[in-house]
Amino acid sequence: MMADLSFVQGQLLRIFIGEDAHYHGGPLHVAIVELLKREGVAGASVFRGVEGFGAHHEIHQNQLFSLGGKLPLVIEVVDSEERIAALLPQLETMIVEGAVTLERVEYRRFLGKR
Repeated sequence: MMADLSFVQGQLLRIFIGEDAHYHGGPLHVAIVELLKREGVAGASVFRGVEGFGAHHEIHQNQLFSLGGKLPLVIEVVDSEERIAALLPQLETMIVEGAVTLERVEYRRFLGKR
């Protein structure tokens, strides 16, 4: 018997911030992931860039002895359009500097072996 590989329509939300961004005294990316988990999104991942720049056009690089902690982070979230739309107002209150993108995607969750 062949497994059902059906996909559903959803959205991919990408949040671009710096690793030095904070929210209520802690790292912003941690606060965002905690919010996403609390709100029951299908999943989220945080990726750390090796180089990039943002609004101020200052290049940040991953250097061996760098203590700046200003590398770019990308948080990716895939879920339904409705769930993503409900999150955006909350995220707007948390993100002071950065960018957010949305893309239509088809996705399927794999929830473990049966």
